[in-house]
Amino acid sequence: MPVDPCPFRAVLFDLDNTLYDREAAFGRWADTYLRDTLRLTDPAETARVHALLRAMDANGYGSKAAIFERLHALYPTLPGVPARSVEVFFDEFLAHIMPEAETEALLDALAAAGLPFGVITNGSARQWRKIENLGLARRTSCLFVSETFGGKKPDRAIFHAAAAHLGVRPGDILFVGDNPAVDVLGAQAADMKAAWLHRGQPWPEELAGRPDYAVGSVSELAEVLGVQPFSHGTIGTRYALEADHAEEADYNIR
Repeated sequence: MPVDPCPFRAVLFDLDNTLYDREAAFGRWADTYLRDTLRLTDPAETARVHALLRAMDANGYGSKAAIFERLHALYPTLPGVPARSVEVFFDEFLAHIMPEAETEALLDALAAAGLPFGVITNGSARQWRKIENLGLARRTSCLFVSETFGGKKPDRAIFHAAAAHLGVRPGDILFVGDNPAVDVLGAQAADMKAAWLHRGQPWPEELAGRPDYAVGSVSELAEVLGVQPFSHGTIGTRYALEADHAEEADYNIR
């Protein structure tokens, strides 16, 4: 199907749960850990501990130290100490982070359209290893990790630094992320338009703002950006959301 011309000159992406499905990757790690490290065989116990891991992980925002302290308490025969288990987790988790077909198709389409992109991610220097795993360093030099940069989303500085790196005005950039407050409202406060990758989650009722676009999957961004993916999949529906701040160049949401 035809798509509208691209209204933007560049795109910036969040990393975790945006350029790859972190929840799926964590689920794969958990399955492997329960099978190979805890050696659980009872289906009920496996399901119970898997649910515990997901709840404590809190979509990546939970304390990994707390997770492994709990696991060591539940399973005292686990080797090592919780702190060491955390380090092992970060190494093991990387094996479950891999490029995904719909993301690769979209990034290929951006390249074909001459539309530059970059990545802004909050986190430690470990994020660079994820970036390498996903092959993003081969596609763009606009890569900002908060610990390396010295500031994090939703602060305007990191958004504006990425815009400057791309040589594009913030107002001509679409930021795509999964976190309503940090990604969506943060980008809008930095004068960018924002697409919320909701993956089926509801918008938090306590947040007054709204995204400019809402998409359920990476492939749906193709129509928003006016590009045609090269691989399988159907381009999703564009959701342009009305928002009072759309015409304001300096809307402060914090």
